[in-house]
Amino acid sequence: MYRTNWGIGHGLKDTLEAHKGPFTGQGHKGLYEILTTSWHVQLSLNLAMLGSLTIVVAHHMYAMPPYPYLATDYGTQLSLFTHHMWIGGFLIVGATAHAAIFMVRDYDPTTRYNDLLDRVLRHRDAIISHLNWARIFLGFHSFGLYIHNDTMSALGRPQDMFSDTAIQLQPVFAQWIQNTHALAPGATTPGATASTSLSWGR
Repeated sequence: MYRTNWGIGHGLKDTLEAHKGPFTGQGHKGLYEILTTSWHVQLSLNLAMLGSLTIVVAHHMYAMPPYPYLATDYGTQLSLFTHHMWIGGFLIVGATAHAAIFMVRDYDPTTRYNDLLDRVLRHRDAIISHLNWARIFLGFHSFGLYIHNDTMSALGRPQDMFSDTAIQLQPVFAQWIQNTHALAPGATTPGATASTSLSWGR
């Protein structure tokens, strides 16, 4: 996709500047210059991606243990999860810090008028308020589960509580994804008893 030493493909600058939507003004025009002239932007993006990846690794190591006996060694599993979550958290804090340094030191709003970053900054009040409402929505629903369970427990109705033995809240989408991951090796890699040819069946 991207241009090589022989001039085949598209340049990153051309790709970014051609990307314009109906609500994004100048689009990504000028973003290539920001990415190539500001060390803080590059560091911020790389820290954010690595931090997010580390948090995904933390989740996968306890949800889908890569080693046979890790699932039953709870101390090791908890330590690995906590270790990777702390590292991911620190990396994301570093990403936001360097993004803030970029905004203070390297960003010039006079030369970046009406591009995507400028439009996001001008709509920051609406964006933050909507994120705030989403956070409140999630928080009240999580807290509502605690209130419900405490009330049912106080009334002596354990069968109406949200738990593994009463009303279950199953992560159906996560279970579906994990099931596809578990079935993939069997579907893509034949076992020792599988036939050598689907045509001949032997």
